Amino acid sequence: MLQQRAAKEVSAEQALGQARNEYNRRMALLEDSRRRLDAVLSNASVNEVDVFEVMYLSLYRMSLSGKIDSQENDVNEAGLLVEDKRGEAIQARQERQVIEKLKDKRMREYMRESAMKEQKEVDEQALYTYQRRMSRI
Repeated sequence: MLQQRAAKEVSAEQALGQARNEYNRRMALLEDSRRRLDAVLSNASVNEVDVFEVMYLSLYRMSLSGKIDSQENDVNEAGLLVEDKRGEAIQARQERQVIEKLKDKRMREYMRESAMKEQKEVDEQALYTYQRRMSRI
């Protein structure tokens, strides 16, 4: 049972790691798109001479803006997934810890019961020896 919970915890931690990696990947893509848009906006004011180039840059800016919006949604979804996976990992860890505590508690109870049983046997043996000595007198 404990091994099963430990395996579940490891699996949840791996899923959390994968979700974090995906979040970081999407965040990097978003930052790259934002940098490209900033570069286009800063260079557009200097080079706007040709009408076709202005039109092309305008379409490119619109495309980048749409892509950024889409990527922001992707990042938000990935962030929610990370939070879900973090919750699952925490729950799996807590479940494993509960099982460990129960196992430890049961082991302590067993050791206490075993010690009491052994002490009872020693006491009975001592009482028997005492009674034999008293009966000889």
